[in-house]
Amino acid sequence: MTDQETRVTGRKNKAFRFFVSQAFIDIAADAIALQTKKTCRFSTLRSAIEIGCERLAGSHLDAEDFLAFQQTTQLGGDIRVHLNMHGSWSAAYDELKAQLSKIVAKRVFDRTAIAYLLHLSIQNDLY
Repeated sequence: MTDQETRVTGRKNKAFRFFVSQAFIDIAADAIALQTKKTCRFSTLRSAIEIGCERLAGSHLDAEDFLAFQQTTQLGGDIRVHLNMHGSWSAAYDELKAQLSKIVAKRVFDRTAIAYLLHLSIQNDLY
């Protein structure tokens, strides 16, 4: 298995498998905790990403902020993550990821896009 892998499953669902660092886990845990506290219902990584994508849709993403995030946050590591993304909201994620790739003029991997979208959701209090 490669460091990052994405496959499309039935009904246009996506299955992600990648390895992350403790910094990624910290960002994800903060997003999940914030959403859980705001909704008074236990959240999941998938739910935190889904809500983040929904609320960031149509937002202007800043290249300098994204590049600073990449330079200061080590995301690769040895903690394995499996994530299933439902087809009903994967289009919003794909659009945000494409926007990130466009503003930095290079391919952005799922692990990086997900971490940054969670980071923005926390930073902008979107939960």
